[in-house]
Amino acid sequence: MSPISRRQFITYLVGAAGAVVLSTRVAQAASKAGDVTQSRTDPVPAARKKTPGKPVVDGVETQAVAGAKFGMVIDCGACIGCRRCQYACKTENNTPDTISPAWIEVFGLKNEVDLTGHASMEELRQGATTSYTESPKPGMWYLATQCNHCDNAPCVQVCPTGATYKTEDGYVLMDYKKCVGCRFCVVACPYNARRFNWVPPKLDEKDINPQVPVRPVGVVEKCTFCVHRTRDGKLPRCVEACPVSARHFGNLNDPQSEVSRLLRSTPNFRLLEDLNTEPSIRYITRGRKFTG
Repeated sequence: MSPISRRQFITYLVGAAGAVVLSTRVAQAASKAGDVTQSRTDPVPAARKKTPGKPVVDGVETQAVAGAKFGMVIDCGACIGCRRCQYACKTENNTPDTISPAWIEVFGLKNEVDLTGHASMEELRQGATTSYTESPKPGMWYLATQCNHCDNAPCVQVCPTGATYKTEDGYVLMDYKKCVGCRFCVVACPYNARRFNWVPPKLDEKDINPQVPVRPVGVVEKCTFCVHRTRDGKLPRCVEACPVSARHFGNLNDPQSEVSRLLRSTPNFRLLEDLNTEPSIRYITRGRKFTG
């Protein structure tokens, strides 16, 4: 992939903003017509009571965790752009090479962009590239993006079949049997976080994770916060794989969780907050940027 221009990056992140507004209105009209120190291996105590919930897909009996709202904190200051999160995600979630971009993308940006709390998106768009070959590199810092599991998710609002849905414990998930491949959700998502499966996935049988279904051709897929792991008290694979602890995951409703403590003690921001999507991923800059 070649470096992207500022204009292309603007299009990447906000080109669908108009579609979000339009899609929200369509969904509303359709509705009317129808009527810091928590353990990094234990983000949610395993003994927490679980309530009946909707299975992610057939064969994956995972249920909503009562009283929880899962979310992630990514430390832009600590991230070194190694992409281990991206590779771990692909392996864990049976994502074939034909799915491009990957569920997680990491952008390299010029280091002179100073992030002190609430960064403007205008700053984040300048000189961004996903095609860097060395990291960390002097003069660069790194921004990882993926599905934000929004509380007010445009993708959920526009889905005509209910294939994409929001859970009580904070995930935005897919029911692949209900997905008809219309890609309304792809257009509605302002974070470019959804991927359409254009061709039958090709994976080596020995490499397939049996806990995660292999998605068929013709459906949309995306980051799930490794729901098959995290509802059982484990961390997402991207969090485990990060060599510099730039990623943090846990229950935002628990004031003693690692993520809650980080957000109370550290200035933070969310991408495209003005769209009112209420993302469940927040960014901090607590770590020291690599300056060479």
